[in-house]
Amino acid sequence: MNDGSNQAVGSLIRTRLSVEKAGGAADLLRRRGGGVMDLIAHFWDRLPQTPPLLRDDLHLLIAWRRPDGALDTADAVDMNRAVGAMLYVPKAQRADVFAPSAEAAAVFSGYLADWVARNHPPSGPDQAKPDENRLTSTNTFHNKNIPINYITGEAVGIDAMLANLLTLVNRKAPAKKTLNVMMRLPDTIKAQMCPRVRSARNGDESILNKWRKSYKQERGILFDADVDAWIESGNVFVYELDGNVVAMAKFDLILPNIVEIGGVFTFPEFRKHGIGGQLVRDLVCRIRSTGKTPLLQVDVTNELALNMYRKAGWVEIGQLVRVWLAVT
Repeated sequence: MNDGSNQAVGSLIRTRLSVEKAGGAADLLRRRGGGVMDLIAHFWDRLPQTPPLLRDDLHLLIAWRRPDGALDTADAVDMNRAVGAMLYVPKAQRADVFAPSAEAAAVFSGYLADWVARNHPPSGPDQAKPDENRLTSTNTFHNKNIPINYITGEAVGIDAMLANLLTLVNRKAPAKKTLNVMMRLPDTIKAQMCPRVRSARNGDESILNKWRKSYKQERGILFDADVDAWIESGNVFVYELDGNVVAMAKFDLILPNIVEIGGVFTFPEFRKHGIGGQLVRDLVCRIRSTGKTPLLQVDVTNELALNMYRKAGWVEIGQLVRVWLAVT
């Protein structure tokens, strides 16, 4: 699929691909993303399953370098020369971006600006009354019809794009931004099971709900409320001390090659005794027993957790950012 929007920016080319070619783009995220983009790559792998009627709303872009700088067609993309990728979904007002250089970031922000200009032209006092899909006369978007609101991906590229993206929604700063450090435990670091760790079971509902509320108070994130489904999944784990559950964690996402550990939490009165570390090491063992790699995300502002993981041997592989450009 090529919508005629191919354009060279510097020595790079941007090309819109058919979703049937999403596998190559997902491979690029894994190969060049250093592990930060692996979670997003998993969802890109599934793009070919999108129903045909919805595919026109999937803008899959590749930024790639051709020696002569000439434009090319989607079918001729040399993925070995690809330097970045973006999936933009206008109806969802979101984009996933991997742009490891300012040059690649310019390619994608330029594409978004062009698309917005074609599909959301500004209106003025002397023009017809704007419909709900257009800009108002003051150049601001109706909250429910902004062209892009949510963007996620490797932090460097998105930070490079942010100034340009904010102009599309007439803002000087994003409404919300979260930045997580992605961490992986090298295979050379040993871990062991802990006899105090077990899967959550029937009867744990009350303590799991307490976990949800406590985590929300401390970290601003409220987990899914279906604790019965958590227990049934077998992917939620608790640390039990003298018959009381004092810490818990879960598998946030289980992919073919990696498992993400999330929601690690020790109740305040039981902290500073190494309980969280024992719990995480136990989960690492469980993940490794399946032949997969453990991965986790830590809010960049959570210095206590970051220091704990660093001391335990976890290494930073990059940063994943999520940005909400406007309040919707």
